Amino acid sequence: MHAGSEAPAGIAFGRFLLLPHRRELVADGRPVKLGGRAFDVLTALIEAHGAVVSKNALMARVWPDRIVEENNLQLQISALRAAFGADRNLIRTVPGRGYQFTAEIDTVYGSPETDAGTAIAAAPPAPLESRPDVGIHGDLPPTNLPEPVSELIGRDDVLGEILSLASAHRLVTLTGAGGIGKTRLALAAAHRLLPQFADGVWLAEFSPLADPALVPVTVAAAVGLDLGGGAVSAQRLSQALAGRQLLLVLDTCEHVISAAAALAEAVLRAGGIPRLLATSREPLRVEGEWVYPVPPLAVPADDAEDADSLLGYGGVRLFVERLRAA
Repeated sequence: MHAGSEAPAGIAFGRFLLLPHRRELVADGRPVKLGGRAFDVLTALIEAHGAVVSKNALMARVWPDRIVEENNLQLQISALRAAFGADRNLIRTVPGRGYQFTAEIDTVYGSPETDAGTAIAAAPPAPLESRPDVGIHGDLPPTNLPEPVSELIGRDDVLGEILSLASAHRLVTLTGAGGIGKTRLALAAAHRLLPQFADGVWLAEFSPLADPALVPVTVAAAVGLDLGGGAVSAQRLSQALAGRQLLLVLDTCEHVISAAAALAEAVLRAGGIPRLLATSREPLRVEGEWVYPVPPLAVPADDAEDADSLLGYGGVRLFVERLRAA
């Protein structure tokens, strides 16, 4: 038993460990990049013991004596979900009410001086297959790119063209119909380009967004930027990114096209060295944009008969691989 006034050395949930004295979040024994306000939001949610915490209560806790816009809270929630990776559902949005922390927690007690060692030793290890960092080399720049789940088939030439364009232009947009492979190609190119960007390669996914105003919030969360109080705008974000050697991957821009274009334009106009790789069913129509229409996979003519020659077509090889995986 521990007195109610004794602060815990650590709070474990799944593969994560919160160290209150160090204001640090650890995943699988490694520190996770997390801003101070995101840490405060997480602490408040955990302390609610599964209860829903209203947005107003969270903002009052994290920004005491200040009036801030709600999208600042959304930015911190997005940052936490990005840090959780595959476990992003640990924070549940309750429409019209607030947010809820859904994980079961295990509190570890000890002295502040030994909290890290005690708590990490006491926390249960995560299964190897659940760890997002397995197989990632420690000497690579930081990234939130998902690991590829299968081989990219029949796209070597296209990928080579995209890599060349991304090296020559600050904004390259991959366009084409839905399902043609824009996102897959962008992610493959981003992985190949990662060693060239000291400040990392960051994926911002726009497909879940219903509000275009959340485009800059989503990008800031992906990069891990804390812009302080006030609205998170494309202009503020572009100024914060101007000195960073990074690549932004803006995925599925078409249904927030105006906001995505405004963000891309602001980043380009701010100068500096950030580059952008976008996917969209239509161009962003921003000055300096290079549009690359993604071609369909090659398929054989109707009268082709030789099996070996058929497997030389990317469309056929992809079909065969999917049959094998079924």
